[in-house]
Amino acid sequence: MYDVVISGCGPAGSNAAYKCAASGLKVLMIDKDPFPRKKCCAGGLLERASSLVPDFSSSLIEKEIYGAKFVMGSESIEIKSDTRVAVTVKRESFDTFLLNRAVDAGAESITGSRVLKAVEKDDRVNITYENETVSSKLFIVAEGASSRVSNSLFGAPLPNSRAIAISQNLNVDDDPGDCFVIYTIGRSPQKPRLRDRFPSYGWAFPRKNQVNIGVGGIAYPTDYLKCSMDKICKHIDSQFHVSSSEDLTAHPIPYSVRDKVYTKRCMAIGDAAGLASPLSGEGFTYAILSGLDAGEAAVDFIRHDVSISDAYGKRLKTDIFPYLRSSNLAARLIALSAGFCNIPSLVKEFSSDAMIQKTCIEYVLGKCDWTKLFSVCFKRLPTALTTSFGHPLVPEPPVFNS
Repeated sequence: MYDVVISGCGPAGSNAAYKCAASGLKVLMIDKDPFPRKKCCAGGLLERASSLVPDFSSSLIEKEIYGAKFVMGSESIEIKSDTRVAVTVKRESFDTFLLNRAVDAGAESITGSRVLKAVEKDDRVNITYENETVSSKLFIVAEGASSRVSNSLFGAPLPNSRAIAISQNLNVDDDPGDCFVIYTIGRSPQKPRLRDRFPSYGWAFPRKNQVNIGVGGIAYPTDYLKCSMDKICKHIDSQFHVSSSEDLTAHPIPYSVRDKVYTKRCMAIGDAAGLASPLSGEGFTYAILSGLDAGEAAVDFIRHDVSISDAYGKRLKTDIFPYLRSSNLAARLIALSAGFCNIPSLVKEFSSDAMIQKTCIEYVLGKCDWTKLFSVCFKRLPTALTTSFGHPLVPEPPVFNS
């Protein structure tokens, strides 16, 4: 019998496996895909996320990021930092590094095999993959937002709790710079109720001789998202000259935490638990952190007879849930303001505030959390709303004729 079996070898699962194996537990990792494998992911790793992996290898870095640029139709705003705030990575390289790191710590791994079901008993969990069944004292689900195993163990996610992201890699001739680029992509023609959802957005993240572009949102028609992708592609081409492009990929992004993320012997982590920022969609930080929390909880459960509720539940309430609540509140306020504010004016008002700029940089560096960032922004909110009120506008990406 294993101490811990983990389904999913992405950043959440591999970090959980590493923490367990490094503590001397008998660990088995299983993933449905052979490694290395590509993922639909922008690959933006904030400093506060990479700092959770002390032996993070510089060889994985595609680009060092020193700022962010907001493109709102024909207008743009850029915020730069003197220190590095993030890096970009390719998931096929980053995930393989994390998998090998866990194996080096003592974990066993099986790739190219899908976990079909998990049955929890009083004293064990029986996990079936392909034609094999293994038993474990604990089972950790790290399969992503569309995990069927999570649904069977923890219940189905809430309706409209996931966004759809579409991304594409563009090979470029010129240096794509050192900024994350965020695009507004307009209001959906289906006019969804945006009262409690952040308006959809697009992105362009630089890599070595490459840019990953993408769009994501809830209740946006696929054709509309693809049209926005085409506009972003043309915008990138006008700046860095696109030489070729890879196929489009799509992936769900969780926008709310599952009602239930653990049982007596099972834990959901990362996207499988719905742990991603409702404001930005960023999930690396919460994937890595929840994986480490689950690993520590497994040690407490097996070595010290601490319940999963105390070992994992309390860590989530301290390490993750407060920041997701702050992020969710910020997302709702922005979504509400999109109905009656001019978004370019609103963004300009916030981005011109030196304290907000300073706190944003501190946040991505891991020196503060969402609660402080939200507090600083909230103080500016009355002035920002007054300045931007009326003539509501959420611009689409700039249009460039071929």
